[in-house]
Amino acid sequence: MKTLRSDLTTIGLLATSALVAGLLVNQFRSAPLPLIYKNKTERLHDAVQRIQSKESVSEQAPPARLPAQLTLEEFSSFVDEKQGAILDTRPRIFYGLGHVPGALSLPRDDFEVAYAAVKEQLESNLARPIVIYCGGPPCESSLLVRNALSSMGFTNLSIFEGGWHAWTGARKREETTP
Repeated sequence: MKTLRSDLTTIGLLATSALVAGLLVNQFRSAPLPLIYKNKTERLHDAVQRIQSKESVSEQAPPARLPAQLTLEEFSSFVDEKQGAILDTRPRIFYGLGHVPGALSLPRDDFEVAYAAVKEQLESNLARPIVIYCGGPPCESSLLVRNALSSMGFTNLSIFEGGWHAWTGARKREETTP
């Protein structure tokens, strides 16, 4: 009985030590893992806050305002005439398999890292027209990314509601990225 109690005490001390060591290591990581679950909206909001605290962005004269949502025809014209930036909010793997010509990858799930990759292209003009799309309706990712960019100071944002599904369904031109 005494050895069982001693063994349980040793196991308890080892488990406690491992827990404390894990928590300490996590706190010193460049991107610590959260100790409390956050939903996708909260995680995206946190990413935006970290991005905004790192840098400030510049503004320029505003071009023509986009409507809140674009139809397939309006979006097709926007793409053909290269009127502004196009953001694909689908996961990076789907972007690599095919995306709208000229679109930049800005997936909601990996927003902070992906934003760093497209930051220079987007921040050159906060009023530049930006159209955001995802897989197809309904698409929460496009709305979340639009709201995140809006809170970062971007002012000319629109969503192509039909998304990738409508684009490919209309047999529009697409690009792939290896």
